[in-house]
Amino acid sequence: MRTSATYHLLAKFNKQVLDRLNLIKPALLAVSLASFGVVAQAPLDVRVALIIGNAAYVNVPVLANSTNDAKSIANIMKKLGFKVFDVIDGDKASMERAIDQMKDQLKGQQAVAMLYYAGHGLQLDWRNYMVPVDAKLNSSADVPKQTIDIERVITTFKNANTRMNIIVLDACRDNPFADKASGKGLAQLDAPPGTYLAFATSPGNVAEDGDVSSGNGLFTQFLIKELQKPARIEDVFKRVRLQVRQKSQGRQIPWDSSSLEDDFAFNDGVKHTFNPEDLIREAREAKEKEERLRAEVEAAKKREIEIAQQKEQEKIRLAQEQKRRQQEAEVQRQRDIEIAQQRELERQKLAEAQKIKEIQERQKAEAESRDRERQLALAAEEQKRKAQEAEQARMRAEAEAKEREKQLAIAAEAEKKKAQEATQALERAKLAEVQRLKDLEQARAQAELEVRLRKESADKQFEIQKADWDKIKDSKNVDDFYAFLNKYPSGYITEQAQFAVEQLQKAKITAQVDKDGFISSSKAARFRVGDEYVIAIKDNFNGREIKRYQIKVEKIENGLVYNSSTLGNEKTITTLDGATVKNINSNGVYEFDPPVPIQPGDEFQVGKRWTAQSIMTTNKRKQNRTDNIKITAAEEIEVIAGKFKVYKVEINSSQDNGNIIKNTYWFQPGIGIPIMKDRYVRRRNGDFLFNEKYELVSYSLGK
Repeated sequence: MRTSATYHLLAKFNKQVLDRLNLIKPALLAVSLASFGVVAQAPLDVRVALIIGNAAYVNVPVLANSTNDAKSIANIMKKLGFKVFDVIDGDKASMERAIDQMKDQLKGQQAVAMLYYAGHGLQLDWRNYMVPVDAKLNSSADVPKQTIDIERVITTFKNANTRMNIIVLDACRDNPFADKASGKGLAQLDAPPGTYLAFATSPGNVAEDGDVSSGNGLFTQFLIKELQKPARIEDVFKRVRLQVRQKSQGRQIPWDSSSLEDDFAFNDGVKHTFNPEDLIREAREAKEKEERLRAEVEAAKKREIEIAQQKEQEKIRLAQEQKRRQQEAEVQRQRDIEIAQQRELERQKLAEAQKIKEIQERQKAEAESRDRERQLALAAEEQKRKAQEAEQARMRAEAEAKEREKQLAIAAEAEKKKAQEATQALERAKLAEVQRLKDLEQARAQAELEVRLRKESADKQFEIQKADWDKIKDSKNVDDFYAFLNKYPSGYITEQAQFAVEQLQKAKITAQVDKDGFISSSKAARFRVGDEYVIAIKDNFNGREIKRYQIKVEKIENGLVYNSSTLGNEKTITTLDGATVKNINSNGVYEFDPPVPIQPGDEFQVGKRWTAQSIMTTNKRKQNRTDNIKITAAEEIEVIAGKFKVYKVEINSSQDNGNIIKNTYWFQPGIGIPIMKDRYVRRRNGDFLFNEKYELVSYSLGK
């Protein structure tokens, strides 16, 4: 029976959903106007999506959920204003045909173009391929011939002069074609201009397909959930990434790369959104499904009882049949005894005749006796045959009875399993409906929060976020930081929270080196006790070296790194990810709350950007500091210490005093300080405070 809590929620749902959505809609309108101004432009209203889901592979085992994933995404995209071309269990010809149809649709439209693919995918020589259901890959040479290169779709978008491209690949399932590929999963791919690229898991790793009962793969089930909430595209995929990581406990971490310059929202809350009628209808369908499942449970239980009764009746019938056969056997035994007695009597008569009769009479008597003996023998043989037939019939009957009992037992077990599955499905339906209401309430609360924040100044938004941060910053419960990041996926303290997740729940994925030899792993420690670096400072105007100084990691304690420097006897305290907590130098003491992150909280990834804000306290005053940070390139540089493969990080900062600060860092993952740094600071009046370059001269890493 349905629980009272579930009844209560369902009873309130139809009545409240319109009221809730009426509350959300004005909020979403404000969000749209504030956040998605570019979205309202006409070109972004032209939306075209190619949705492909392959599961029924001919030459390898089928996948559980990829076609369900594609159908679910196609349904949502249609609601969000996309013209959808969908291919389910596509062979190579049908996939190519769909790409050509999409190309014709995109031509001259300056559209938002999207590819969503769920199914098998593989990498070969740093290119990524979608695998049609009819592919038969005997060697790596077959890959380009029998699969679809992702680059073909990207080129199609580019040639159609699309305004924006979105590529979503849930194509990293456990790969039966691994021996034909260059590595596991898909190869890392930087997003081409104007493109948002999302993988279900990190390059070189495998995604979870989910089981049949879940209905969707792990990545797509959370994507479906987030697409139904109004949010910028970056926040949608950030939340999906968080939830997949949390659910898989770090075994699967989605990956994305963006080169978008314009804002975009799948669901803007106004024109492209889910209307109240959709939600009411879906709630009704969920209720009807629950009732159907309940009926199936009752029917299965009733059938189980009927089969149990049949089994009991069959046992009674079998016992009666055995008793009857025993009685027949006893009658036959008595008949055999009587025949034997008659035969003995005839033999005695024959002996008597031999004594009292003449030879002739004796011969006649003997002949008659032999004839009777023969007749009795025939009768005995007939009785024996009948007894054998009866025994065979008995054995057949017993075998048939056992077979019927076996079949009934199998049927009973099947019905029991069916009842269990129906019960489980019913429970899932109940939980899904409760979650549905919870998600709706969460969406409403999130919309209201975003509207409230956007009405506030940047400093006030930071104050609100910092108040939440201060409540959890020392927590050892990773779920606290997941909740914070889901609430503020693009907030001012995002990277600090992301690093806390990295520390409390280690990623269980394998980092992949890209084709240029760059690795973006978040696993490598950035500092070790005993790390020593020699740095040269150069004047950027004339390239002249000004001085050299040394930095040493003195200790690491309670999650903080204590550094000493020979430059003015400076001492610096940072977090393990390199965010500055305190700096003590000849000019005074500088403290930062929260610490200022100049490296990402997780992996280095070209295109990643974030805004960080902190309260900087000196011995003179407090002021807010805001840093706009972006990882702009992966490149190889040469400094005095040698050649390094590094990520270029550009930081534009502002302070209350009006100083213009621009720092460019070149970081190598695993080394906490920059390999090279450009420091540019100008006063409000235009005077230079600093225009210097810092280069690594030499270094040694501790243990």
